[in-house]
This record gives sequence, C-alpha cells and structure tokens, in this order.
Amino acid sequence: MKKTILLLLFAAVCQFANAQLNMTLLSQVDYSQNLNDIWGWADPETGIEYALVGLRNGTSIVSLENPSDAQEVAFVPGPNSTWRDIKTWGNFAYVTNETSNGLLVIDLSGLPDNVSYIEWTPNLPNLGTLSSCHNLYIDEFGYCYLAGCNLNAGGMLILNVDTQTGEPQFVSPAPAIYAHDVYTKSNKMYASEIYSGNMAIYDVSNKDNIQLLATQPTPFSFTHNIWLNDEETVAFTTDERGDAPVAAYDITDLNNIVELDQNR
Repeated sequence: MKKTILLLLFAAVCQFANAQLNMTLLSQVDYSQNLNDIWGWADPETGIEYALVGLRNGTSIVSLENPSDAQEVAFVPGPNSTWRDIKTWGNFAYVTNETSNGLLVIDLSGLPDNVSYIEWTPNLPNLGTLSSCHNLYIDEFGYCYLAGCNLNAGGMLILNVDTQTGEPQFVSPAPAIYAHDVYTKSNKMYASEIYSGNMAIYDVSNKDNIQLLATQPTPFSFTHNIWLNDEETVAFTTDERGDAPVAAYDITDLNNIVELDQNR
C-alpha cells in the first residue's frame, strides 16, 4: 500500500509508462498513513468529481474541482482497519471495514461544505448484528452485496440501497460460503470464494432463491477478485498469491467455461 494517492486513475502504476499512455500527473495528496482503497463520485448538480479514499482510520474525500490542485474537503473517521472498501449509489457512499461499526453510509450531497454519516449496525433476522465486512459491490439496480462479513459465514449479504435516505434495507443472505470480493451484473453474481479457490457464478434474479450457475477454479486457487468486460463475455480473475497471473475466461457458456489466457 502506498502513502501517496495519485489522483489520476491507476497513476501509481501508469507513472512508469506516461509516454506510452499519454498520461500526465496533475497533482497528488499526501497522507501520513497507509491507504487501502479509492473510488470516485461526481456531484450530479455541479459536475465536480471527488475521490473517495480509504485510510486506515477513516475515509478522506478529495475535491478534483481543480485537478491541478486536489484538496481534501472532508474526512469521516472510522475504526482502525487495514481493509476498507468504498462504493457509491446516488448521493451516498457506502464503506466497509473489517474491524467494527458495521457499514458506514456517507451523505455526499452537502459537498464541498460538509458531509453527514451514519453507522449501520442492524440486527439481521436469524443472522445477528452486523459488525464488519471485507468488501462490497453495488449493481446497476441499486442492490448492495456485502462480502466477507462477520455474519453468514462470510457469504454475501444483499441490501437494497436505492432508498431516499440512503439507509440500506436488508433483502436476503446469499449462500454461506466466504467471499473475499464480489461483482454483480445483469443479475449474475460473481463471487471470489477465496478459500475454495473458485470463481463462483450465481443467478440472483430472485434474491430469495439464489441459484449456483457455475464454478471455475482460478490458477493459484486463492481467488482474490473478478471483473467482466463490457460485453459480459469474459471474466478476469486474480489470486492473492505472489506471482499469480491475471486470468481471462470465456463465460459465454457457463456449462463450458474456457480459460483464454494468463498474464503476469
């Protein structure tokens, strides 16, 4: 993890290839501690873009109104955690951490002047009180998928965040298989079941009756994350192991997933 966030997307990597990618570093914000995640949000009223930066002790919100002079405009404290992950829906940011205090919900509508927030720690029926999660993803329908929580054996918890107040509504648990990360598109959930070493694909069109469609072992059997191409025909995976490759799979036929390539 780096102590400096480079405010061009992936500039931490791309700075070594500026000439090839025609990218120029415009500005940076220095922090005195390690970082763990970054996401972006654009104010629908003003068009101003903000970087939402996960730190060990909270969430930093950085205005990119002037990209040549990026400025932190708000900071939301949180429990000290190596892991923090951020996603947005509407005017709200949702932040997980793997320590305590549940799911952080930040109202971004007052930026750049102020933000407000709540810590969502519900007592979920037959599951218990939500305290921590490793990761999350929000799909195009406003469903939030929490991964690696202290409940449901770390299997996904599904929430509806398409609400006026931004406060989540619990929908259902997914299968109780620990997931390190999750990606969902077109009512298919791609779970990084790290301890099983599998990319697992589920039909989540009926949240009360989630169906397993396919599993695919990943090269180093420690599946870290999954992402799709825009056409939803190729899945890319990584494993949380040293020297593990990015693997690509043809997923057009879930009964016959085909590995296309690996790249290190």
